[in-house]
Amino acid sequence: MDKSASALLLPLRAQELLLQHPDLDDFLESVAVLLTGQLSQWKVSGVSLMIVRPRRQPLHVATSSGLAELQQGPDGEDPVRLVLASGVPAVVRDMETETRWGGYPDAALGRGVAAAAAVPVPLPAPDTAAAVLTGYSGSPGAFGPEAVRAVETAAEDLAAPLALALRLDTQTHRANNLQAALESRTVVDLAAGIIMAQNNCSQQSAIEILRSVSNSRNVKVRDVAAGVVAVVSDRVSTHFEE
Repeated sequence: MDKSASALLLPLRAQELLLQHPDLDDFLESVAVLLTGQLSQWKVSGVSLMIVRPRRQPLHVATSSGLAELQQGPDGEDPVRLVLASGVPAVVRDMETETRWGGYPDAALGRGVAAAAAVPVPLPAPDTAAAVLTGYSGSPGAFGPEAVRAVETAAEDLAAPLALALRLDTQTHRANNLQAALESRTVVDLAAGIIMAQNNCSQQSAIEILRSVSNSRNVKVRDVAAGVVAVVSDRVSTHFEE
């Protein structure tokens, strides 16, 4: 299969991987392996993906633990930071002679990385996330213009499947947060009802009792409420079935 035909299969394979691995971390790990194989003809021995999303922790995966340790995120001293800030590729053709990014070149050499190319993944609007694909090679000078363009093409082909994966993960995250909020509200309401019955007080007074205990013990109101409910009956459930 020639290079162009192989490249055409990348978006399709990424979508298939998303169906096989709905969990975002599993999907990204599988994609990293796929991309490494896709780029191996340019002496790429491993890749990493860094994703930065508003109000979420940066997410990064790589084809090995050593490569994952090289990713320092948006505040680190490495090529990824430059790509996130500028939106343009950052290429290190030879770690031995590289003088940028503090101790990054030495750390890379210690992990068998002699060259690297980090490029932005052009996620489609209205995505507010930013993603960077980095290819690594054990061969100095591996990332000439053709190889860098190959990494950029892989990032472009990955953009749509990755955007879909991120949107699905966002919806799952919101649904989980909503379910947790509903369960928390339910157990608090149950505990308030128990306190109202025991103390012949209003719902507001019962809630204030829960908050007072929460503050004095430095624990969450929900945990205090769960304790109250547990004392009355260990058969009470606040789980919401799907």
